[in-house]
Amino acid sequence: MKEIISILFAISSCTFCFSQTTIDLKTVPFEIKNQNIYISKVFDDRKENYLGIIEGNKLHFENSTSTTIKKFMDTTLPKTNDRIPITIRINTLKIEQAQTSIEERTARVYIELSFYTESGEELYKVVHYEDQAFPLSDLTEINETHEQRVRAALEYCLWSLIDHQTSNTPNNLIENRNADKANYTLEESNPQTYVPLGKWFNMLTFTKMTDRYNEGWNVAYTGFLDSENDLIIPFTLAYGQSRGKLDLVRERGYSSVNAYALGFGFNGFIKIIPGLYVDLGLNAPIGMEVLRDLAGKRSTNFLIGLGAHQGVKIILWKDFGIVIGAGLFQRWQTSKIEKRNFGFELELGINF
Repeated sequence: MKEIISILFAISSCTFCFSQTTIDLKTVPFEIKNQNIYISKVFDDRKENYLGIIEGNKLHFENSTSTTIKKFMDTTLPKTNDRIPITIRINTLKIEQAQTSIEERTARVYIELSFYTESGEELYKVVHYEDQAFPLSDLTEINETHEQRVRAALEYCLWSLIDHQTSNTPNNLIENRNADKANYTLEESNPQTYVPLGKWFNMLTFTKMTDRYNEGWNVAYTGFLDSENDLIIPFTLAYGQSRGKLDLVRERGYSSVNAYALGFGFNGFIKIIPGLYVDLGLNAPIGMEVLRDLAGKRSTNFLIGLGAHQGVKIILWKDFGIVIGAGLFQRWQTSKIEKRNFGFELELGINF
């Protein structure tokens, strides 16, 4: 029985180890001249004690967050008898990473710290984003450099406090232990609402298109960063084919007309609610029209034009799911059978 318990304990311990990642925050000192404070206490006011969840793993410091940050501050602002004690409260400290463009991944540290006097007066609140962009393939480097961004964010917060206090009390950072309340005016550095890194969507879609003259289809890759912005600009690459309807083609003196085109242009999503978007676009299709006359003679025609579309797009699940869309399109191009046209399109695909 003891052996079984030992094995189960070992398995659970290994599972715990693999599900968490420890960040070793280096205590690298940096010089601050003419300062007369030290950090006496650090309190962690966060509801969650981990720093973030990356690839399913919870990130932690080796010791508690308050202990780790206190040790970091002590290397630069050591306690001496002639220095004034300051307390730090950690409101937020988050580590994130996400794909943020077609070729980049962004790693972020977001921090909110509040500084207090020994008597409990709030001196200053600082809010800071420490972002760094990497190529998509650099996952190892991203994971190995979280510590550097945390350290840079903490240094920024401390310098921000120093600069604020120096500008308010030019002779000394804080004049003395009995300085009046006027020296403790609360201010914020870059006050802003926390906005998480957006999620990058990859979509592969197939669109069925029909109009008065043609039946066609289109396949497309679309990548975009979902955010709180009203207008989202995706990256899109599309290829399509269409075949002229037989009765109308014969009216123009041909037995068949087939068109092949690549789509380039501007596309925009207007976010209505999470998962529901208005899809608007302008594009300049470039391709080739292949025609056969009634005698079977083959000819080609260079296609270029201008197109527009308006529709709605629904993404049913964020991580992996089905994409459904519908809309209208308008097109003007150098075709032999139709110069301007409009029609309907239905779209089905997946996102991942």
